[in-house]
Amino acid sequence: MRLSLLPRSCFVALVGLLALLLPGVARAQSDEWGAGESPPFLDRVLGTGQWFWLQGKAMPGFELDLGRGLFEADFELSFIGLTDRSRELEGGFVGNQLGAYLMLTPLRERYYDVSAGLGVDGYFLWGIHPDAREAALAPRVVARIWPLENVAVTLSARTYLLESDGLELGTARDGGAAPRILLSTGLTWRFF
Repeated sequence: MRLSLLPRSCFVALVGLLALLLPGVARAQSDEWGAGESPPFLDRVLGTGQWFWLQGKAMPGFELDLGRGLFEADFELSFIGLTDRSRELEGGFVGNQLGAYLMLTPLRERYYDVSAGLGVDGYFLWGIHPDAREAALAPRVVARIWPLENVAVTLSARTYLLESDGLELGTARDGGAAPRILLSTGLTWRFF
């Protein structure tokens, strides 16, 4: 049965039930959402342009955050390149990082918010070798400062609890010790 065939009162009742299950965000309305209004299952959508701070590598990326209340799902796509010339790699492009995180945002005010969560970082190193893939289980903390209502400065920090053999967060390219924390900074835009 398609939604358009449901009687209008059933549709309103379903939206009302959703409003009870997801308090504070869902709106029981018989018409479609108006321009600028969020769907009832989200109260915020954020986009971030970010830069990961790694020695010897350039790692710009994008992040999309979908949230409701305390909960947020974050998705990342980053591009990895070398800043130093490499004899092994022609052109300096290494591959991509994809991340997916489930986050809790216990502190969310007008001028700041802080989130913490757990997720997975996947590295597809097709610039090195087409079959090179690495993965890590990572806790992550994100802090945002909102000087403007829809624009924030973002700081993110993560470490790897479990990682595949090729990642070795905390080991520099020359084999020396490096911090076991991966930091990124960025600018965030609130879509709603």
